[in-house]
Amino acid sequence: MRHLAIVALLAACNPATTDSKPAEAATPAKKASAPAAMPASGVDNTAVVATWNGGTLSYGDLSGETKSQTTRLEIDYLTQKYQAEAQALEQMVIEKVLELETKAQGKASTDELLKEAVESKISEPTEEEKREFFKVMERQLRGAPYESVQDKIAGELLRRKQSERFGEYMTELKAKYKVKLQLPYPNLPRIEVSVDDDPSIGPVDAPITIVQFAEYQCPYCGKANESVDQVMKEYAGKVRMVYRDFPLSFHDRAIPAAVAANCAGAQDKYWPMHEVLMANQQALQESDFQGYAQKLELDLPKWEACRQDPAQAAEVQKDMEDGAKAGVSGTPAFFINGIMLSGAQPFSEFKAIIDSELEAG
Repeated sequence: MRHLAIVALLAACNPATTDSKPAEAATPAKKASAPAAMPASGVDNTAVVATWNGGTLSYGDLSGETKSQTTRLEIDYLTQKYQAEAQALEQMVIEKVLELETKAQGKASTDELLKEAVESKISEPTEEEKREFFKVMERQLRGAPYESVQDKIAGELLRRKQSERFGEYMTELKAKYKVKLQLPYPNLPRIEVSVDDDPSIGPVDAPITIVQFAEYQCPYCGKANESVDQVMKEYAGKVRMVYRDFPLSFHDRAIPAAVAANCAGAQDKYWPMHEVLMANQQALQESDFQGYAQKLELDLPKWEACRQDPAQAAEVQKDMEDGAKAGVSGTPAFFINGIMLSGAQPFSEFKAIIDSELEAG
């Protein structure tokens, strides 16, 4: 059996991607090679790049206009390069550790080792497990009867069990051989982003400030909330999380939801409303808002009056403008001490940046 590795599929809501739900699958990893180095522009900022009667534009003028876009490109490049190198490093370490353990156990091959340590530890999917998984996948199967897909379901469940067991086994071997990965995180450019007066959790003087731009109708924002919750738990007292609104134009309930949350905040109930909206992204109609407000025991007349105040929509608009200036084009987008992280990233991506920031002091 070839060893398995899992690579998270990352995504975000943006004008070019209007998927109704986030990716949930994982794929076997392939050895990745780092991309070629990004070329420098080699152009002096004083160089004239455009002229007309009575005026000129320098390269410095142009680079100033495109700063947010080029910074975003640089961040994307460096991040993807790091991820490719980290994936390749993980693959190389796995192979080395498996070679050591194969010899230690006196096995003829790595395949023999994994057959005993992984495959033999996995039971065939039960009928109950297959039926339960069928319910989860029913929509994607487009009405196919259980009998016609049960073999495929069994195969997929077995593959997932193998992946899970392989991960557990590699954790055991890494501990046994004292594996320590030390690939340095890239020195990413920072983008200045104001926390404004938006809602936040965590100490104001925390060494890590994360400014999140998101919205309530984007499924990837809901998915990213899992990582956000883990960050706040794992780094309690060390992280301040600021939430800023960035409703996308093709999500018609995003602005009303943002206003509903902000007005709940006027009664010190912002985060409870925030959580319920993120957890119910398919239920953002007026009747839904009313129900949430009642359960949170808001003063409904004050809450309704707040929602009608034009200042609330203006506040949401300001968040969007600030996000756009910082290079945000889709949601969710995070700025960790100014370092941009885009999409529904796994906790490990947050951890890499946060640990690097804490280590740097």
